[in-house]
Amino acid sequence: MAGPVIEVKNLNLTLQGKSILNKVNLLVNQKQICAFIGENGAGKTSTIRSIIGLYPPTEGQCSVFGQLAYKMNQQTRNRVGVVLDEGGLYSELNAWEHILFFGRIRGLDKLTIAKRFERLTKHFELQSTEPVGRYSKGMKQKLMLIRELLHDPELLILDEPFNGLDPDARILLRDKLKEICTEQGTAVFISSHDLFDIEKIADQVVMIQQGCIIADQRLQDIVGSSEQYIVTTSDPGKTAEAMAAIQGMNVVTHDDRSVTFTVQMDLVPHPLRTLMEHGIKVDEFFKKKHTLEEFYKKTKKSVSHIS
Repeated sequence: MAGPVIEVKNLNLTLQGKSILNKVNLLVNQKQICAFIGENGAGKTSTIRSIIGLYPPTEGQCSVFGQLAYKMNQQTRNRVGVVLDEGGLYSELNAWEHILFFGRIRGLDKLTIAKRFERLTKHFELQSTEPVGRYSKGMKQKLMLIRELLHDPELLILDEPFNGLDPDARILLRDKLKEICTEQGTAVFISSHDLFDIEKIADQVVMIQQGCIIADQRLQDIVGSSEQYIVTTSDPGKTAEAMAAIQGMNVVTHDDRSVTFTVQMDLVPHPLRTLMEHGIKVDEFFKKKHTLEEFYKKTKKSVSHIS
């Protein structure tokens, strides 16, 4: 079985006498989208810079495909795609000139570059012959993504990739990340503040605060179903009263559209059937799910109380 694509062990990082990262540990595996979340200044970008070898660790180590990050050879670097928030584009070149230049650096021939360029620009709806200096932030972001997807990387590292993208482009990016992860086995390590977009695609969520990892969980464990149910109905007030009289049901709250409630499963094993048996007209019925945003707020609050 192949080892982890990214492995960070007890990483400490000190810059200009200031401690930035403290005993950071994380793993990213093949066919996995790992989301890296945290507030500004928490240490996300510093961790990414350590992983790609820009910041040698003060203590501990970062490995990519089993090779120490700050000693990565070109062969290993060619297996990785990296999009950092600050860009790295040349304002005088147009999109094709950029892609041709970077594709050649990665060892691709011109015909392969042209085919992949056409496919990716269509996918991200980036059709322009103007110099990049005239691009909007969103167009530049698309071009950086195309540049780093061009060589079909086995590992894609993205720092705030949704910045500047309109809703359509966000959806296109999410679709592309899911596609390369599922179909090509690409591992994706993505740092972002956009928890809604992250929740749509991530397999694993790692949260960092003040340079320390404070959570590392599967997304499914975070957003899995809670013990609360929601029923929408034409008269929530009357429905709440009727439900309160049913043994084993407890109304949590209701508004002008719905009622939120819990049940004792030993007394009410089939909540929807029970409601209908008691003559309650149900428009919609579903089990409430947690969100990544709720998890983020709760985790941050609990750690703040401890510190």
